[in-house]
Amino acid sequence: MLHDLRPYQNVPDFIYGITREIWEDRGIGAKLDKYYAPNIKLRAPTGYTGSNQGVTAQTLQTLHQFPDRQLIGEDVIWQPYADGSFLSSHRLVSVMTHTGDGIYGKATSRPVRSRIIADCWVRDQVVVEEWLVRDQAAFANCMGTTAQEMARIQADVELQAGKQLSFFKPEHDQPTQCPVKVDADPAVAKYVQGLHDIWNEKNTAAIKDVYFNGANLYAPGGDIRYGHADIDRFIIGYLASMPDAKLTVHSAFINRDAEQPLRIAARWSLSGTHTGWGHFGQPTGATLYMMGLSHAHVTQGRVTNEWITFDEVSIWKQIYAHQA
Repeated sequence: MLHDLRPYQNVPDFIYGITREIWEDRGIGAKLDKYYAPNIKLRAPTGYTGSNQGVTAQTLQTLHQFPDRQLIGEDVIWQPYADGSFLSSHRLVSVMTHTGDGIYGKATSRPVRSRIIADCWVRDQVVVEEWLVRDQAAFANCMGTTAQEMARIQADVELQAGKQLSFFKPEHDQPTQCPVKVDADPAVAKYVQGLHDIWNEKNTAAIKDVYFNGANLYAPGGDIRYGHADIDRFIIGYLASMPDAKLTVHSAFINRDAEQPLRIAARWSLSGTHTGWGHFGQPTGATLYMMGLSHAHVTQGRVTNEWITFDEVSIWKQIYAHQA
């Protein structure tokens, strides 16, 4: 049985509500103290944070650069656990204007739209652990630059300050206490098997079995891919850069709600070596790690819409760290 979520009625209301309280309502530190554990484990492609104070500092930095930031919630897919806790997967879009200097460079006054997925393990109305992926390539595109160039700017700033380049790899992590799992549900099993066939077996012919012929794939950079051939080109670009790529699914669960398609949330990682010409250009031999979060709508056994988030800026920083 779920712990008490009052004044919120259910898990989606709670996730949408506390997000609004922290950001739009400017609760910031006070609300983070209320809803985030003091020693929260927050993993993002930009790095690992192990304290509430660290999360507050990052929130303030973001609001300095994007003071009008709004977080538009698109969906919450969630899974309850026997101890009353739950894991939520919140898909949302940042709508904001770049009016402050910071890690994204000098203020450009450009409008920015970027998708985020955040997986939160919540116990007694407190976020204990979080996996957060922002599409920083979309930030770059909206600001008139590229993910590669934005990574170069961030890397230069960190190196000039005498710091190591910041990004997340498994060795930076702490063990999770969240009872994550891959659901035994047949729709989840088919989706996960499809990801394995495409990414690990390099069998992109399986795209036709996994995806509806008119499927939309919402990709990093704010890009959208349409149909089998377009999705194939998207995937081949990454596999060509990392021919030894290995995809590992860490959690996957499903919501079956009336008047909606089946909705699957998955957290995964893709690791490999940058040894081929592909999406990331000239091979460098860098060992790369992507933290990925996805939502998929499934109808009649095939994916009709999929939202994939990973951070290409942080991947480019891994390449620069290898070259340095």
